Amino acid sequence: MSALTRIVRAAIPCAVAAILVLGVRPAFADAELDAALARWRAAALTGYEYGYHKYCDCHRESPPETTVSVRDGKVIRVRHRPAGTTTDVPAADKNLDYYWTVEGLFQLIESALERGVSVRASYDATLGFPREIFIDYDAGLIGDELDLRLTAARPLP
Repeated sequence: MSALTRIVRAAIPCAVAAILVLGVRPAFADAELDAALARWRAAALTGYEYGYHKYCDCHRESPPETTVSVRDGKVIRVRHRPAGTTTDVPAADKNLDYYWTVEGLFQLIESALERGVSVRASYDATLGFPREIFIDYDAGLIGDELDLRLTAARPLP
């Protein structure tokens, strides 16, 4: 057995143990995603809010802006502002689980990449949060796409 083979065989159990014990995520094949996630984690925001527009067949040209407030990794408030108004419409507390944290958006992108579906994403140069997310889960279907465009992310006081 060559020295290289012995080294590789010895390293595999150590790598598996590190993943199992430390919960280390294997290096992902998307360097841009990994770099953006590192910037987001480095910002270490325990409370923040972000806004987004979700484009779909029901809101092709002017979707409402949705603002999601997050504290300690949990969505605590959501409000919608229909296009052309200055009035916020709050989401019911019972529905808050349906909204993503920024970490949840990263997981959404990563999951779609792992599934091999069509994904386009861009990230904020400073904080790293996703600026645009487009996922087409099935190229043969119409209406299954997710098209989010984030407008801002800022710390909560």
